[in-house]
Amino acid sequence: MNGKTIGKATFVGIVCSILILLSCAPPQAPVPPDKAPGAAVAIQQQGWEQDWQKAIAAARQEGPLVIYVSGASAELRQEMTKGFKNKFGLDVEWLEGKSAELIAKILQERRAGLFIPDLIMGSTTRQQTILKPEGVLDPIKPLLVLPEVLDKKVWFGGDIAWVDNEKMYTINATLAPDYLLTINTSIVKPDDIKSYNDLLAPRWKGQITMLNPGGSLKPFSEILLVMGPDWWRKLVQQEPALTDNQRVAYEWVARGKYPIGILGSASVRQEFITAGAPMAKVIPKEGSFLGGVANATSLMNRAPRPNAAKVFVNWYLSKEGAALQSRVAVAQSARLDVPTDHLTPDSMRDPSATYVSVETEEFYMKAANDNTLALQIFAPLVK
Repeated sequence: MNGKTIGKATFVGIVCSILILLSCAPPQAPVPPDKAPGAAVAIQQQGWEQDWQKAIAAARQEGPLVIYVSGASAELRQEMTKGFKNKFGLDVEWLEGKSAELIAKILQERRAGLFIPDLIMGSTTRQQTILKPEGVLDPIKPLLVLPEVLDKKVWFGGDIAWVDNEKMYTINATLAPDYLLTINTSIVKPDDIKSYNDLLAPRWKGQITMLNPGGSLKPFSEILLVMGPDWWRKLVQQEPALTDNQRVAYEWVARGKYPIGILGSASVRQEFITAGAPMAKVIPKEGSFLGGVANATSLMNRAPRPNAAKVFVNWYLSKEGAALQSRVAVAQSARLDVPTDHLTPDSMRDPSATYVSVETEEFYMKAANDNTLALQIFAPLVK
């Protein structure tokens, strides 16, 4: 019994000792807010929100944003101006013109020490082959702050649709498919053309029409990218009928005069299909192409209104801005979360198809020299 009594006393003593030690220990400081779980995310969010609100406030002191633009319709410019104004209370002034003229104007202004536009929107080719090499563009990437813009999961291909090699200067907001092959389904069956090489079969000699590369180089450059120049030389031997008028070429396909067309323009093809023409697009195994709709956007060096440019670019690439552009331009957004119910199947990306993007600096730098090659290859057909 004594052993049991001593054991209880010992246990009580140990507990008392522990309580005394705890009471003597200095109190623990509370966990700082910035060290609490999730605090880093909250601070980061707070950081971008503060940056965003600061940019909006500063933009309202800068005056109207100025954009030099080519290729965007009057309706698209009006709708974007209205949407931007309603969202932020900021105005946009557009200077619309032909791409070559706008580029020449920018270079002339800069030689005179004038820095007028904040952004340029339009020709990808000239932005990459002229303005970027001339040092006229500033990186647009540092302007992007909205989480929904920076979230790579919302973009086709897993990233923002950058055009330039450095992925920081020029962005495309749309990536619409460019299906170059159209057939008359009453004469040509879809299984007849599974590859571009199938067009070289003897049965299709004299049965193909296409846009004259001297007037419309893009189809030539796109197919050249995947098939090479020898393929084009072999196609010339098929004696395709060349035309500068795409609508005329589609009419030829619809009537069966030339049941195969190497063309483009989903909207024109859709007009004929809607009217009852036995026509369909074909996606060869080598893939089809993705391009923008004259909307490549870059930031000008020494932009007079940098905050307005920042607000516009983020809005333009947000779901709201991208949806507006997709709806008015009738082109599929590069964002995956933008509705497509306003598009026809021929103007949408096919999840089962292979695509080659031609909205890249590499493509446009190369395509700048394709005109000479095309004229050489098609010389036997040019009368």
